[in-house]
Amino acid sequence: RGRRGGGGAGAGRVRGPAEALAARSGGTPHASEMEDPLPPQAKGADFRTLQAMIAKGIQDAEVGASSLEGDLAPLGGDDDELARHREAVRRRKEEDSAGKQREKEVAKEKRRKENEARVRRLQDEMEQEEQEVLRQREQQKSNEALCRRQMAAASRIQALVRGRRSRAGKSIASPVVAPKLHSEPWTAMGA
Repeated sequence: RGRRGGGGAGAGRVRGPAEALAARSGGTPHASEMEDPLPPQAKGADFRTLQAMIAKGIQDAEVGASSLEGDLAPLGGDDDELARHREAVRRRKEEDSAGKQREKEVAKEKRRKENEARVRRLQDEMEQEEQEVLRQREQQKSNEALCRRQMAAASRIQALVRGRRSRAGKSIASPVVAPKLHSEPWTAMGA
């Protein structure tokens, strides 16, 4: 049954605005009250006749609207006011478009500056990295040169010790040792 609990004939169905209005006023809607009346020529007419009637109705409506506009223009006498209003609307549109153009230009300039700052920052970072790499290479070269000097000094010291021991008759039974370059200096020279 319907939601309202009534068991009446129309209790469960949805009503349209015309039926609801009629129900409130206590009457029943008639088809003639709900729709525009059909012209008598439309009853039983073929498609071509109906199409011609519709076209004639559209033309009559356009003529009526243009004649109404023509009748209202001399009565109002507000051509100057209308022109001022149109001018104000045109000016406001131009100002809005100029404002939007300025905003676009400001945003474009801001993006350009941000891009330039980003590129400059990246270039600075790359330059710093290159300088760091060069500094590390120079440090590595100086460490390697120091290690070579230390190895040469150690080799000379070892040769002197071996020569003294050999002349003193204290020979060392050791295999042939080849010098091997170390990567980090033993101690800082002069420290």
